[in-house]
Amino acid sequence: MPVASTNELAFWAIAIVAVYKVASLFVGLGFGYMGYRLFLSGIEKPAGDLKASSGDKSLKLTRAAPGTFFALFGAGVVAVAIFQGFDIELPGVAGSVLERLPLDPPMARE
Repeated sequence: MPVASTNELAFWAIAIVAVYKVASLFVGLGFGYMGYRLFLSGIEKPAGDLKASSGDKSLKLTRAAPGTFFALFGAGVVAVAIFQGFDIELPGVAGSVLERLPLDPPMARE
């Protein structure tokens, strides 16, 4: 079985991270869409309460419709997918390929 080259390892590592991020965005958008559809269908019976606090800040949501919980969960998934960092560590020389990648896009180099 042939060993993957350094460039191939870097490519696949970046591709996997990109697929993971896009899939996470679609899952979050799906939950947001389901919450929106619950609002449109007229299901407004209170589903429960939500209480959250962090330090001196708190959030209290009472008598919320089910669509609200779906929409909030979807927004949370999208926020984590966008703002969460992702570290790629490749064995051996493969990691140095990522360090040598240019920071500016090729179109900017004119």
